[in-house]
Amino acid sequence: EGPPPQGSHPAVGLIGRISERREFERLTRHGRRARTASLWCRYLDEPDVVPPRVAFAIARSVGSAVTRNRLRRRLRELARRATLGDAPLLARGQLLIGAHPGAGELPFDTLEREVSTLLRAVRPVVASS
Repeated sequence: EGPPPQGSHPAVGLIGRISERREFERLTRHGRRARTASLWCRYLDEPDVVPPRVAFAIARSVGSAVTRNRLRRRLRELARRATLGDAPLLARGQLLIGAHPGAGELPFDTLEREVSTLLRAVRPVVASS
C-alpha cells in the first residue's frame, strides 16, 4: 500500500464540473441569461447532460481569496440542493454562475433566494401533459 490520498474526496454525482473552454464558449454564445442584485447566470439546456454541470465566475472584485472561495462553496451547495426533490430546479444542462461585488457578504438565505430566482428565470418550460 501507499500513503493515503491527499485532498478532499470527489463529489458524489449530484452536480458535475465544466472544465473545457469550448463548453464555456457555448454557454456564453447560446446560454439563457438572468441576473439578480448580486448574482448572474447563463444556462444551456442540454438533455444529455445529467447530472448538470456547474461552473463559477467569481472575480477578484468580489473580495479576498477567502471570501471568493467561501462564496464558491456556498453557491456549489445551493446548486447541489437545486438538483434534489421531485421537481428539481436544475435537473440537466450546463450552468455558469457569477457574482457581483458584495455577494460574498450576503447571508446564506439571501443567496439561496437569489439562486432560486436565477434558476426559475432560465430553466426550460416543461409542458404538462
